[in-house]
Amino acid sequence: MSKSKSWLRLLKYDPIPILLKKAPLPIRYATALQFNPQDTEFLETLRQALIGYKPREHLLATQLENGCWKQEKRYKIEERNRAMLFLQQLKNMTQLLDYGCTKNFTAIQRGIIALLKMQKPDGKFPLLLHHHSYALWLLARYNMIGNPFVEKGYRWLAKRQRFDGGWLSPSMVHSGISLKTAKSGIWTTIFAFQAFSVHSRLRNSEVCQKAATFVLENYLEKNHTTLFPEADAWNFLYTDYSDNGLFRGGTLRFIEALAPVAELHNHPNFKKAVNWLLDLQQKDGLFPAVAGKSREGDYSVTLRFVMALKEMDKAAG
Repeated sequence: MSKSKSWLRLLKYDPIPILLKKAPLPIRYATALQFNPQDTEFLETLRQALIGYKPREHLLATQLENGCWKQEKRYKIEERNRAMLFLQQLKNMTQLLDYGCTKNFTAIQRGIIALLKMQKPDGKFPLLLHHHSYALWLLARYNMIGNPFVEKGYRWLAKRQRFDGGWLSPSMVHSGISLKTAKSGIWTTIFAFQAFSVHSRLRNSEVCQKAATFVLENYLEKNHTTLFPEADAWNFLYTDYSDNGLFRGGTLRFIEALAPVAELHNHPNFKKAVNWLLDLQQKDGLFPAVAGKSREGDYSVTLRFVMALKEMDKAAG
């Protein structure tokens, strides 16, 4: 792994060898693609192995013609059904992204169309603001920036930015608190900000700059809404494909959101977050899933962190 750039050089141990050798297949493939692309033969071997990777094979095989997947549970209220179908779409499309699928796959094209069909005419996606933001981030990861429906989703979100630079889903505020004066939700804002920071044009917008200020100033603060209100929420670095796990990430999510914007890297709270995470690295090169609790390293968390460091080096030029 090249350590000529400033951020990657800060790692105590090079985690790439263990990721390439021992991580689950999708993580080995993503690592090779990002950090060892010159070994085309190894990359092709992993790509071929992924074709028969059971979780990916299952998701692709069970996708319906309309691009969705059969709902695990049906609800009496139709709007609830639509919301749960949307959440399931986010989870499955995230898994396929992690399993090496790209926009070139017919299944992904169908899945993206299905996701966009869930948008309302004004650009809003179902459920709450962090779900809407996540959908935009996911679509950006699938190289859908510039698509008229995606851009409409960004405009809808931008219009809902609040006086303090953040976002707040009213239904997540505890009773007795005035919406007008309530502080924006920390995690909701991190997701909205991350959607803007991965957008090549909008990451330079005033909306994104105001959101960045809010995110940076609230690092390690306890969230007052019902989305991860625990004081130790910042320690949960992992993500998974459960309803809540999709939105985890803690301090690592904070770093990932800020990574594409070079001028934010000198902020004391950003440096504090990066240094704190660097200190968590174990001797085998891996990072834990939950800081202070996990005894073993987590391959996915490790890959996400080194990719964030690489993104920071790229942003710094």
